Amino acid sequence: MSAQRSGKKVVSRNVAVALGIISIVFLVGLVGTILNYTSIISGKDNDISTRDSQIQTLTNQKNQLQTWLQGNNSIANLTASTIWVDSKTVSVQTSSENVWNFTANYAGYISVQVTGNPSTTGNFYVRVTYASHGVNYDNQINVGISGTAVFPVLPASIQIRVGNLGTSVANATVTIMYYY
Repeated sequence: MSAQRSGKKVVSRNVAVALGIISIVFLVGLVGTILNYTSIISGKDNDISTRDSQIQTLTNQKNQLQTWLQGNNSIANLTASTIWVDSKTVSVQTSSENVWNFTANYAGYISVQVTGNPSTTGNFYVRVTYASHGVNYDNQINVGISGTAVFPVLPASIQIRVGNLGTSVANATVTIMYYY
């Protein structure tokens, strides 16, 4: 009986060793598989992060293009404007002019509002001159004591004059708007 027991012990020990080796092989395989999938997941996380960054860049570019397009639509429809002179009070001598120089980057128009002091004897005019694309523009509009004069403009250096044809010094408030 002891030889039979000893044979069972040897078989049991061999089975235990074999199961241990198989367990170690499975454990090593499992660790390798976990490391492999962890590496794959990390790579996918990096891919997702890169795609998110690219999407954000494209979204920013789209927003910039929309802003640029809205600005160009405003220019094309003459709804963009710039205040060149904002309610500036000037004193205009008889037969003299106040002169402003500006640059228009786009075709459009200029509106010049002159509001004289009712107690003065001013007789104001607005004169606009420029040269652009073969056009030499020089136009003067009389606005009396108060009024608004509107002039078409091309891209150019523009000179705007407010003068007084009256018989004495006159004060006026001048506002110049550029629409493009």
